[in-house]
Amino acid sequence: MAGQIRDELKKSLGDDLRAFVIFASTAKEEDGPYSDLEMMAIMTDDYDETACGFMREGIYCEIYYIPFMKALKDAAKIDQDWPFSADQWHRMLPVYVKQGDDCVGHIQMAAWQSLNKEEEFRKAAGLSVFPIQEEIGSLMNAWEKGVRSDVCTHLFNFSVMVVKLMSFMNRHFYPSMRNAWEESKKLENLPKDYAELIEIIHGETSAPVEVRYVTAFGLWQNILDWMDELGIKWEKEGVYKMPKKIFRR
Repeated sequence: MAGQIRDELKKSLGDDLRAFVIFASTAKEEDGPYSDLEMMAIMTDDYDETACGFMREGIYCEIYYIPFMKALKDAAKIDQDWPFSADQWHRMLPVYVKQGDDCVGHIQMAAWQSLNKEEEFRKAAGLSVFPIQEEIGSLMNAWEKGVRSDVCTHLFNFSVMVVKLMSFMNRHFYPSMRNAWEESKKLENLPKDYAELIEIIHGETSAPVEVRYVTAFGLWQNILDWMDELGIKWEKEGVYKMPKKIFRR
């Protein structure tokens, strides 16, 4: 199917198409019978970034049209989406590459070289703690209101955010979200009792919601102690400078 779409793109886009790749589960041969087909068209730099989705033969297909320089920049970026988005740049399955064009190789090289940006990962780790702190507050509010469904939702959100933090701290991206919790437990640099506690919070072990709630605070404290030991600062003390007032006539 990707081959058919490739031929259609080559015919319609001509020299604007530099490469066409499959990514996500299909590229890793981990797709199931209900998986979608995610593809990326690497375009010349004068082409606007866009995307489209459509059904073909009962399968949902997505094509992302990305100018080469934009793809090169995104592949090297360490942002808050990196734990789950980086995989697409590392594991591309080329379906078409214009003769003599090594754009896919350059993109993948940029992605691999980004793993050496230790300071950027430390900064990303510090920034990722703020939404966890906010989620802890939401979790406590849900508990105070006695809404169990909201408590469970915030416990799940908390576990997702923690898994992302572990990614930054270990400079390790996940192939997909569905295996992230299990994979995170095998990482080298983890807070105290991480594997045991995240299983309870995420619901992998049979535990009442009350136990999961208390466990979340135990892991949160272990994370704060762990980051302090590693010298990663995320709390800022003192008064921020207020922006100057702008007067408009």
